[in-house]
Amino acid sequence: MIDRYAIYSDFKDINERYGLEGEEFTVPNYNASPSQQLPVIANESKKGISFFYWGTNKQWSNNKSISPKLLSAPHDKLTKTTTLRTALNNHRCIIPANGFYLWKQYSKKRMTPHYFYVPDQTMISLPGIWEEYEDMDGKVNYTFKVIEIPNYSGVQEFGENMPAILPLDMEKKWLDSYSSQEELLEMLMKTELTKKLTNHPVSPHITTLSNNHEGLIKPQAQVDQLGNYTLFE
Repeated sequence: MIDRYAIYSDFKDINERYGLEGEEFTVPNYNASPSQQLPVIANESKKGISFFYWGTNKQWSNNKSISPKLLSAPHDKLTKTTTLRTALNNHRCIIPANGFYLWKQYSKKRMTPHYFYVPDQTMISLPGIWEEYEDMDGKVNYTFKVIEIPNYSGVQEFGENMPAILPLDMEKKWLDSYSSQEELLEMLMKTELTKKLTNHPVSPHITTLSNNHEGLIKPQAQVDQLGNYTLFE
């Protein structure tokens, strides 16, 4: 399950990449994390970047662990609940990312974070759904979830699901109000970019939310089953 990603491209590059208009916004973020306000392109505001909370906001989470159900939506459950089905049909978004992190489970007590990216694509588009909430003060808040599909890495230690990645020619169609539910579900399973993904182990410092620097995406030595540090698996 995804709970970290990186979006460090300059706002001008993001706007150019997606054909957007709008004012300057703050990036980079090498440690995009749950409850942060992060840049998304919503289907109801396709000309510019919006900032939605990933999963929930800090006030609602009250510094507690955030349920995975708030962070991601499995592909096979999108049509099985009214909330997810409504979001798929009406509230879709693209989450711009330079790459994302997943944890490789070596044992019950040991995991190593890996950074996934497409070498020939500066940015990738993670498909998402968003929701609108009103808090106790009547203020409207927006949250998003990343849509995941079955593990396509061939390495089961990365977990059952991984983020879907939209092919370049499907990005506008994902946000298009005329796309049918069947077409939307088909887009999520496209493999043009998932096949190009590569990954390497990175520092576990991404677990500390205050860490936000380029070093987080750099290859780091991982520990093998004998306790030796190695870059090889």
